Order: sequence, then structure tokens, then C-alpha cells
Amino acid sequence: MALNEDVLRLPGDPLPEGCVLRLYSMRMCPYAQRARLVLAAKDIKYDRVNIDLNNKPGWFFDVNPNGEVPVIIHNGNHVYQSLVCAEYIEEAFPTPKLYNTDPVDRAWEKIYYGHWNSKGIPAFYSLMKAGCLDPEQTKRLTEQITVMENFLQKKKTPYFSGNKLGFADYMIWPWFERMPMLGEITGFQMTKEVFPHLMAWIDKMWQDKAAQECKIDSKLFVDHYSKYRTGKPDFTIGAQKDNIVHETLENLDGLRDPSTRFRQSKN
Repeated sequence: MALNEDVLRLPGDPLPEGCVLRLYSMRMCPYAQRARLVLAAKDIKYDRVNIDLNNKPGWFFDVNPNGEVPVIIHNGNHVYQSLVCAEYIEEAFPTPKLYNTDPVDRAWEKIYYGHWNSKGIPAFYSLMKAGCLDPEQTKRLTEQITVMENFLQKKKTPYFSGNKLGFADYMIWPWFERMPMLGEITGFQMTKEVFPHLMAWIDKMWQDKAAQECKIDSKLFVDHYSKYRTGKPDFTIGAQKDNIVHETLENLDGLRDPSTRFRQSKN
């Protein structure tokens, strides 16, 4: 359970009562959502601090020199990068266990979300930036979703982690939660006829307590990504904040203007 506020708190500030760690996040970020899903699945109470990625304080680069979320502060230490943060939570708080215990199954989990990380996510953002059913980008994303469909078909289990939902499913889920939003922007659709195993998995994921706790209002999704794809993202959407700063989006995989990654001040 997250204590969710948009008030910036420093890494060394005391945690609110009952919280065991601090997560620097951004409300719409699928990478940060990975950590949030694992925290929710383990019913960990934590302090969630949303960062305006267009207007990052200088001290944020001390905990992540890339200026990105998520970042975890725990017991005076910090870790960053989405998979690293999720793995850290799993290992620091091993109950309930989300990893597969069998080494072969665990290796295949990494293959599943590793493929989505390297191939599926860039294809997702390429189509989103196109803003329509661009033939090349539609084909690219469809091919990568087909790979994920075939993974599930060959595994013959309802989840990527096996017969019960686990770590791999949470690492893949944020982008499939966003598929309806992608459809509103581009017209892209997934159907049960083409992707029966994935669509059954999506239905089961929506029944999960952690997925429900971490879901974001679909209207906010569309509002955020409609601006994001045009190069003027609002990273404070859904929050009560003034002086929103817009920046240029340059990359196809969802990364922002590289100049915003560098420390801008000593604040």
C-alpha cells in the first residue's frame, strides 16, 4: 500500500509512519509501475513520491544520475532502473515469493520479459509516436506481441510465471494495460481470435489485487500519451501542480530529450 503524495521529500527525510521504504515514481510511468506492482503484491506499505520529470530537482541526480524513475530508498541505500528495483524488492522482501524456484523456469521468466523489454516496448512506443496504424510500425508491434503469444502457447500455463501469477507477469503487464490506450490513439487492437492466450492472460491479470491497486484511470492514460507522442508530455498529469514544463520527445522508445537527463541546478 502506497502513501501517495506529490510533495517532494528528500531521500534522507523520515518515512511516514508504517512505511518501510520510499519509491520515487511518476504516476504514468510503466517502468515505475513494475516496482509498484511488486510492492502491492507483497502488501508492503511504502512512501511514494511522484517526480515531475520535466522539472527534476538537482538532488534527484544524486540517487539516479540518469534522472529517471523508479528509484528506491531503503535502509539508507538507493537503487534504480526498473528491473533492478523490482528484483531488489523481491529479494529484500521474499514473502510472498514471486520468483520461480526452479532454475530452468526462472531462466525462462527472464527470457520472456527480456524479450518484451528489448523488442516489444520499443515497438509499442514506435506505433504510439506514429499516432495511426502506420503499416510498418503496426507490423513491428504485431510481430512482437505474436512472440509473446507463442511463448504462452508453448508454456501451456495461464501465466508467464507458470500456473500462478508471478514476477515475469508483473514485468510485462504495464504495457498490456496500456494497449486499450494505444488503440484509442492509433486504432491498434488485440483480439481473442488472433491472440487467444494473451487475451486470456489479460483477463486473469485484471482479476489480480496488485494490478487493480496499481491501475491508472484510462482517461488519464489517453490524455498523457496523446501529449507524450506529440513531444509535449505532462508528467504531472493527475496531480495538482502549477508551472508545467514541456519538453521535446526525440526517441521512438519513449525516452525524453537527453538534455533533461543532466543536472540543471544544485537545488
